[in-house]
Amino acid sequence: MPRKVDHKLRREAFLAAAYRTIKKKGLEGVTFRAVAREAGFTTGALVHYVDSIDKLLVESSEYAARYVRDDMEAMEALPDRLESLRQVIYLSLPLDEERRGNWNFWMGFWERSVRNATVRKLTHTRYGEWLGRLEHLIRMAQEAGDLADDIDVKRATKTCVALVDGIAAQTLRSGYPLSADEQRKIMDDWIVAALRPTRPLSAERIERPRRPRSNGSHPREAELAKAV
Repeated sequence: MPRKVDHKLRREAFLAAAYRTIKKKGLEGVTFRAVAREAGFTTGALVHYVDSIDKLLVESSEYAARYVRDDMEAMEALPDRLESLRQVIYLSLPLDEERRGNWNFWMGFWERSVRNATVRKLTHTRYGEWLGRLEHLIRMAQEAGDLADDIDVKRATKTCVALVDGIAAQTLRSGYPLSADEQRKIMDDWIVAALRPTRPLSAERIERPRRPRSNGSHPREAELAKAV
């Protein structure tokens, strides 16, 4: 008797495959065939769930947002508000292969947003979420007494986002990439100069959350692979 298919999990598996494909090949490498092959299914099976490339891109971006959000929320939960802010900023940088892949994903969306209103709206939504997250973290650190009480939180937030974007663009596109240590040093220098912490930044390295991963993928993908 055929095994009953969990359509919700299979759809998630296709979105995860699209996410991995974009990270590895960029948006230009996203075809129904490439994504279906990455997921281990036929093109026909994928089309049953998503009927256009644009729809696939939009839905995979939400999968990507959840992927990144998981790690950021873990760091937001740190009791030290200054370190929480610092670690979330670190998570946004292209420090390693996985996060460079995430940046390739989002840079592809930036390029496509010029020609596609749906992708442009989505990009604006993601930026709004990121700005809101950072503003909240800066304000929380300020209210905890960890930052100078006279900083302009909204201006600091916009400056931080612009600096992170610049680091990513230089590292991935300029031919003069910044090492992980250089990226962290730039952001630490900015925190000290612009936010004026009331105490020194910690010298202890906090590792990002480590959860079981499957073939370098999100931990959820191991469950998806078993289910489909």
